[in-house]
Amino acid sequence: MTMEYATPSKRAWSPPWGGLNLRREGGMFAALVVLCLGLWWSNPDFLGQSNIVNTTRQIAMLGIFAIGIAFVIVTGGIDLSVGSIVGLTGVLLAKMSAPYDPAMPAAGGLGLPLWVGIAVALGVALLIGLAQGLLITRLNLQPFIVTLGGMLLLRGVSQTIVKGGSLSVSLIEVGDGYFRDLSDRGLLHVGGEPLISYPVLIFLVVVLLAAYLLHFTVFGRYVYAIGGNREAAEYSGIPVKRVETLTYVISAGLAGVAGICYAAYVGQMSQQVGVAYELYAIAAAVLGGVSLRGGEGTVLGVVIGSAIMRVIDNGIIMFQHAYRDAAGGQQVWRLDTNWTFVIIGGVILVAVVLDQVVHLAQARRRTRLAGAKGAAG
Repeated sequence: MTMEYATPSKRAWSPPWGGLNLRREGGMFAALVVLCLGLWWSNPDFLGQSNIVNTTRQIAMLGIFAIGIAFVIVTGGIDLSVGSIVGLTGVLLAKMSAPYDPAMPAAGGLGLPLWVGIAVALGVALLIGLAQGLLITRLNLQPFIVTLGGMLLLRGVSQTIVKGGSLSVSLIEVGDGYFRDLSDRGLLHVGGEPLISYPVLIFLVVVLLAAYLLHFTVFGRYVYAIGGNREAAEYSGIPVKRVETLTYVISAGLAGVAGICYAAYVGQMSQQVGVAYELYAIAAAVLGGVSLRGGEGTVLGVVIGSAIMRVIDNGIIMFQHAYRDAAGGQQVWRLDTNWTFVIIGGVILVAVVLDQVVHLAQARRRTRLAGAKGAAG
């Protein structure tokens, strides 16, 4: 007697992409709009061209690797190494392609073509994701421990390469310009400044590809199935270990892409670039509706979550309140930037609490519906 495994149908493993399941994303988008309007009301410069260009650039760079980590979280895993991969990718790019300095060989690069540096950096990022995925799936190690160890190890590798200093990417030539122009240039120039920078264009491509992969392919249905019920997914014949490994490769690969964008934006790469970036990515994913228990979340939600994180970050600097003191003089009160991590940490906690509240509400709703059907039957 042979046992046949049921292949999950599109109906059985349909991802949360229908209208009703986008209510959380709609709520977060409304919150984003209210937040932007409040900041614009307090400081009209918030909607100034320079601030919009810089904020959208920051949203794009965060969103690229936040989407990557979302793949992992939807399966029920976690990847704490993405921030270190962002930093290592930039460091490798700088070391490979920055001009060689005979006077200070240790402080310069190898002078190789830019495409070689990018290929090596992205290749290393993908191999890191593959190695971590295999350790987690083949040896049944905890994702938290594996990626935490990877985070520290990769940061140490970056520090070893830069020898505690920094490497410049500003002088890497690209055609008639420099690699630094990847961050500064773009499309739709107004007043000599692009409204859409190249990192934003890269982000849009990543969003479209990720949305198609996660929401409209068999692989995406497998990702949701594993996060929803791992054992049921295994019994259904889904190659769970292979799919999980691929999500870590995707996460590391997109962190590598973000690392190249950050290298162009920062201009000077050190081991400090990428520190705590994984926390921003996780917060962006959770704010966008990706459940830390797995099985829930959309690419659109991650985009909105990334926007909220960067608008909050920018708003801490831009927010101001004009008032008159006792002598009648005009004064302006601003938020203390030392409170940045306090505010962002509070946002993360609120997001996690809301995620749990929604989960409990959905569980109670399912229980009531099951009881009603039982009584009717």
